Amino acid sequence: MDYEALQTAWRAAGNDPGEAARGYILAEARATLARRRAHLRGVLAFAAVMLAIPLALMGFNIVTGQSDFINLRREWGLIPFALIPVVALILIARRGAHRDAPTGALLESFRALREDNAAAQARIVIIGGAMLLFAPLLYVLLNQLVSVGKMAPHEMQSAGLVLGGALALSALWMAVKFVTQLVPERRQLDSLIGQYEAHIGS
Repeated sequence: MDYEALQTAWRAAGNDPGEAARGYILAEARATLARRRAHLRGVLAFAAVMLAIPLALMGFNIVTGQSDFINLRREWGLIPFALIPVVALILIARRGAHRDAPTGALLESFRALREDNAAAQARIVIIGGAMLLFAPLLYVLLNQLVSVGKMAPHEMQSAGLVLGGALALSALWMAVKFVTQLVPERRQLDSLIGQYEAHIGS
């Protein structure tokens, strides 16, 4: 949704857009929220599948007693390493429960968009927190794999560089999105809501 154009039109209309403008804003708000909800559902479904596969394999090997494959006494780092993304996914799914699409009020539309923005910011904070926990756990887990003979020291260095680099790039991407997209969008929505509430109260 083009908030800059919306604010310009909003001010030009004296904070009181006509019926056609109201219909356009509501349609844009519904489309934006629907698109974001669909995208979030797809991402959560993909993440759930990608987490379920290794967890199912780990559980199968534990249940069948294939201790040669996973020795939890010496490779206990696998447990928090597996649980952190699951907990993060659950938290994200709960925070991703947006309001229903606005039905007819401009103020309701702006507030729904602001709640969507707050949910997106919360998801980035949750993922960022999970990544902060991941970094030391990754080091612990790689050392455990070396100690049980499943990874050579030079392989540990390569894995650490690749996985650590992936974490760093993901963190950078999320930080850029947070600062350049979500924060300005929240500012614009707060401004629109404030202007509308002032207009109603006047």
